[in-house]
Order: sequence, then structure tokens, then C-alpha cells
Amino acid sequence: MVRLKQADRQQAMDGTRRRLLDAAADEFSRSGFSGANINAISTLAGFAKGTVYNYFPSKRALMLVLVDEIARQHFVFIQAKVLTVSDPASRLQLFYQAGFEFITTFLSKARIAFNVINGTDEEFKAAIFTAYQPMFAFLAEEILVPGMKQDMFRSMEPVQTAMLLMTIYLGTASQLNDQGRPWLDPGQVSSLILNGLRK
Repeated sequence: MVRLKQADRQQAMDGTRRRLLDAAADEFSRSGFSGANINAISTLAGFAKGTVYNYFPSKRALMLVLVDEIARQHFVFIQAKVLTVSDPASRLQLFYQAGFEFITTFLSKARIAFNVINGTDEEFKAAIFTAYQPMFAFLAEEILVPGMKQDMFRSMEPVQTAMLLMTIYLGTASQLNDQGRPWLDPGQVSSLILNGLRK
């Protein structure tokens, strides 16, 4: 009986934390980090003012957790789509297609990531760079290296090339129109990249 109550309590706490993070994504996306209001996040999530502080010690701590979560969700979303095919060239095309789809599907979270990447807060920039390391590694190990081994791509240093391709992806995907859609087509971007990689 006690175990059940503890499990229920943990589930309720997890649900509250989830709602606070979702509300924080909306608030940070709309107002930026400095303009975001902790009480607004609590009330947007449907809780009393100050509830955020029961789960996160500060606005900065909340933002750091959110940055990590966004990067993880972004990676899992792309990885799931890319791994449906085995051909390295098709994987690269799906990488860009899924990446652009993530931006339009999770626009507020994507805006936070872009604001952090292009912002001036060094702690946030370091956090997002660290959080995106699995995506860099995936691009190098699951797309570039197999493409070179299969003689589809020319020989290159995979980690540095992955960083360049991520820079191109994040740069092109961050250019959004008034409807929150990227200006460029992911097919055009991946075709351009593939032309540069192929032997």
C-alpha cells in the first residue's frame, strides 16, 4: 500500500515537472531567457506562482535542463527517421528532412536551441554544445564513416566534417519565415551537401 502511494506521488511529481518544462519552453521561446518570468511559467503550467522552485532551484537551472532535453529530443527524433534506411546517402537526406521536420513540429523548442546557439551566454552555449554531442557522433559514425567505407563519399575527417554538416543544418534550419517554416527545402540542402561529399 505504501509503495503504491509512493509510486503515485512520483508519477504526480513527474507529471508536474513535465508540465513545467513544457510551459518553460513556451515562455522562453516567446520572451527569451532574460525576459522569461518564473511565475508566468508556473501559472502557464496550471500551478501556483513559485511552483517552479519546488522542482528547479533557479531560472538558469530550469533553462539548462530544458536545453539538455531539447537536444536529446531533437537527436532521438532524427535518429529514429535516419535508421529506417541503411544507405549512407539516403541517411544523410533523411537527416536533413527529419531535422527540418523537427523544427516545424517543435517550433518553440527549436527557437530556444537557435537562440542559445546564437546567443551570448557562454554557459548555455557550452551546455548545448555538450548536449548535441550524440548527434555529432551519430552523423560521423552512422552516415559519414559508412559512406567512406562503401566508397560513396570521398575520404575526409569524419568528426570535423560532422561539425561542418551540423553547422550547415542548424544555420539553414534556423532561417524561418513568418509561419515558422524554414526558408530552404531540406532536399535542396541535402543535395548540395551530397554533391560535395560524393567521390
